[in-house]
Amino acid sequence: MTLRTGKSVHRFIASCMAIVACAAMLGCTTHAKRISLPRTHFYDGQLTECREQLEKIHKKHQQDRDVVNLDLAVVDLLDGQCQQAERRLKEVRDRFDHLEQTSLTEKTVSMWTDDSVRAYAGEDYEKILIRVFLALSNLMHDGIDAESYTLQIQDKQEAIAARLAPSGEGEANAAAFPGLPIGYFLRGMLREQTHQNYDDALKGYSQAAALLPECVPLQWDVARVQNGVHSQPGNGVVYVFAMVGRGPYKVEVSERPTSEALLIADRIVSAVGPYQLPPTIAPIKIPDVVVPASDVDAVHVSVGDQPVGSTVSIADLEQLAESTYRSQRNQIVARAVARRVIKKATVVAAKKSMGANNLTGLGMDLAGVAWEATESADTRCWGLLPRDIQVLRVEAPVGVHRLQLHPMFHQLYHPNPHTIDVRVDNGRNTYVLCWFPESRTPGRVLTSHPAR
Repeated sequence: MTLRTGKSVHRFIASCMAIVACAAMLGCTTHAKRISLPRTHFYDGQLTECREQLEKIHKKHQQDRDVVNLDLAVVDLLDGQCQQAERRLKEVRDRFDHLEQTSLTEKTVSMWTDDSVRAYAGEDYEKILIRVFLALSNLMHDGIDAESYTLQIQDKQEAIAARLAPSGEGEANAAAFPGLPIGYFLRGMLREQTHQNYDDALKGYSQAAALLPECVPLQWDVARVQNGVHSQPGNGVVYVFAMVGRGPYKVEVSERPTSEALLIADRIVSAVGPYQLPPTIAPIKIPDVVVPASDVDAVHVSVGDQPVGSTVSIADLEQLAESTYRSQRNQIVARAVARRVIKKATVVAAKKSMGANNLTGLGMDLAGVAWEATESADTRCWGLLPRDIQVLRVEAPVGVHRLQLHPMFHQLYHPNPHTIDVRVDNGRNTYVLCWFPESRTPGRVLTSHPAR
């Protein structure tokens, strides 16, 4: 081998090792590992410690900032900093909307490293839930923009349904992606409070009831607005929104590519260069959405000493996350397969062009193996979501009332209910937001109308 060729080999190996080192810094410590400590603090009820750890990640890891902001918005909301939560959510919403325009540069770079180097544009379920949390955060301080946010929920769901529809027709995909009822419910709730727009309220409740035909309280809502009654004179309404259970988040798993994923991968590698898929592909690392078990599935509410009922689901986040993520899974697997093929082909081409002998060829193979080994699944996600958002409507006389909130599991009460005093105004809505991820976690309760 000539000196020049030897230098080329060394440059190639050095380049590979530089890529390995860079990828190691970016991806070896996955987001799932970085977020584990603040998640532990969160479920231990230590919000201050959780916030401190999240802010450290926010400062140190630029690629994680959007998802960390989403988690910080949850901490803000539960801390009663509803306006700060709304500002964070709006910032991420706008950035995700911008990132829906795929960056060609980032797409190319990710073929040489992994998906974690790309700007994270959010999963479909996260984009919907940002707008849901915007509406709830706004209701908890002034409610001025809440109705606008409910329309944004509907618009985003319709856009996602249209994109996921095989035929490109959103209506054809309604059964596969029905969306969440909560956007329609919130709009019906807000229009009913005007005491004038009962037709709009009926439409909202009817759309929610169509998605949850077995939900009896929604049928009561429909019947009530058909008669044009928000509440009896001298009464107001308390809406208890309960966030229960531990919600979806991502972990790294090994996946054997399906035939559908391989077909997509073949199109990717063909577009990038003169590459071909090998006859077999070993399992590759990809993210997967998981939902941990929880021992809270509803909240029972009493006003004073009088039981009034239990919350019912209006947004099943587990089902939403799993259904929308599964629709993109083959694309994720295909990109991982394509990256492996391109990396292997790059090493082979380099060995051939440099005329590498056995020793240098072994060094280049080792560099290539190390290059592949640095790849990690992109586990960035909104990690502090509930499993389910539920609601209970309570009509009560004007004045101050003490609510008792009892987390439940399979109709059994957990000990130590949480209490909060709320103010009910004539003909108006009062909102209570409570969060019970599991029985060991201290519950958080706040209201839009605290007792004075």
